[in-house]
Amino acid sequence: METTRMHLSSPRARRLAAGATAVALGATIAAAAALGAAPANAASADVTDASLSWSLSNEANAGAYFGGCNFLSAGVAGNSGSSAPWTTTNPSPGYAASAGNVSIAYPKAAGGTSTPTFATKCQTGDGTTVRPGTTTAGVLTLAAGTGTVDAAAGTADIAWDGGFTVAFYGGLTYWSAEDPELHVAADGTGELTATVSGYAASRDGGSWAPLTPRTVHLATLTDVDVTSSGITVSPDWQGVEPASATSLNKTNADWGSWPADFVDFQNETGQSSYWYTSGANDAAAKKPQPISIAYTAAEAPTPEPTEPSEPGTPEPTTEPSEPGTPEPTTEPSEPGTPEPTTEPSEPGTPEPTTGPTTGPTTEPTTGPTTPAPSISTGGTTTFTVGDSVPLRAEGLPAATEYSIVLHSDPVVLGTVTTDADGAFATSVVIPTGTPAGAHTIAVESSDGTAVVSLAITVTADGTVVVDPIDTTTAVTTGAAVNTGGTVSGTSALPWIGLSAFGVVALGSVAFIAYRRRVTQQD
Repeated sequence: METTRMHLSSPRARRLAAGATAVALGATIAAAAALGAAPANAASADVTDASLSWSLSNEANAGAYFGGCNFLSAGVAGNSGSSAPWTTTNPSPGYAASAGNVSIAYPKAAGGTSTPTFATKCQTGDGTTVRPGTTTAGVLTLAAGTGTVDAAAGTADIAWDGGFTVAFYGGLTYWSAEDPELHVAADGTGELTATVSGYAASRDGGSWAPLTPRTVHLATLTDVDVTSSGITVSPDWQGVEPASATSLNKTNADWGSWPADFVDFQNETGQSSYWYTSGANDAAAKKPQPISIAYTAAEAPTPEPTEPSEPGTPEPTTEPSEPGTPEPTTEPSEPGTPEPTTEPSEPGTPEPTTGPTTGPTTEPTTGPTTPAPSISTGGTTTFTVGDSVPLRAEGLPAATEYSIVLHSDPVVLGTVTTDADGAFATSVVIPTGTPAGAHTIAVESSDGTAVVSLAITVTADGTVVVDPIDTTTAVTTGAAVNTGGTVSGTSALPWIGLSAFGVVALGSVAFIAYRRRVTQQD
């Protein structure tokens, strides 16, 4: 059998090589399309309006045996020069209900808040002077926080500019925190840190000296639920046991402490025992209150995929000619036979008139779905009458004002306005006179219609328990509530799969066409 050799100098060899190149090119483009099939992560979003609301603890707002009360003040207080109660002029700067991005407000029993002054800082929002064991429930708010959140990944990084001061015994001892930062990892753990400063002092009016500023943990966090509209979480407390908490009392079932480096710092301010259980029944007063953070997360749009272009060299439109011989612009037809306008199909096989039809012919148009109305207290479901109870809701009409009402005897706990996504995050106080029994916290429109509600039970000892299921609205509460939006969209994979298949098919058709021409000419 004679072996026929082909050299690339022959027209037939060049045509076959070009056909093989077309198939290889199609496979290469398909592989590149497959490698680029993973969609970009568009879940991360910038926030510029994060608002953090926090009472710190009931003890930080309680009546005191000397100096009137413990209180929160906006801004970083100046050096008073000695361990003594504050006056209207000392320290300077001194007491303030607002300073920059920071403000202080006292809730009213019937709803709404009041703005305290130096003269009323030891009175509740309703004007009652607090005594040891009672609290103003003052709420500290830091506004205009900036950073990023990723609800899909469960991460957040937000920072605030501004400071606040915490004074005990009317100012005998006080410290300040500046520029808090929140960091939440994908495993649900997090931390709230700040730069703290203050003065070495004692409640008996002894020592007084500036302390070296340092960064400490204001709160360590577990099981943080990052949503597209906010975060509500109770800081770690129960079972935390810093080495420097020398008088830690574990007889209370809810014993615990604030973070270790925070307690170390308070050992120098003279306040340390007020930040962990040192008595048998002081856990409710000293444990950290829930932190509530609200923001508007504007996700960057994901760009639509574009048709991949042919890589490198464009496909020639005519057959290469023999050296020195001009190549005809069309294949010569057989004498007397008109040139077909299309390539003939394989015998017995009709030539397809279109490319493969597998896959979607149009981009899916289904967009994000609007969540059903829901309300939650986050991961905490047990509170005490007089505590700040965080509330977070979504699935409501955007930019709409609602009243938050406690039933059955209606008591307005506050008003809120939903953001552009139809969500809100706030906190309310269950009035101390609320009778034991079953109650409902309802979010009501202007005509008194409850759009979503939460069932609670107040026990005889003043414990507030959020029921796992509100049977009226079938809204699951606590950590199981889906209070965050999900990133919805369409995948580029069907389009890329179709394009890759089409390119391979195009290369295959090109190869068949070359072979036909070679067969006709040979």
